[in-house]
Amino acid sequence: MYDVCQLATAMLAIAFTAVLLITGERFIEHRLQHEAMTPIVAMATLPR
Repeated sequence: MYDVCQLATAMLAIAFTAVLLITGERFIEHRLQHEAMTPIVAMATLPR
């Protein structure tokens, strides 16, 4: 019974890690896309 609990805990840890990695990757991609556009907009709106 103890082995089943260890296996369940390990699977839960692996699933949690996978979800964190996927979510982190999507967040970074989303953030980089918006940061790449910000300087262009900032340069276009700067007064001369």
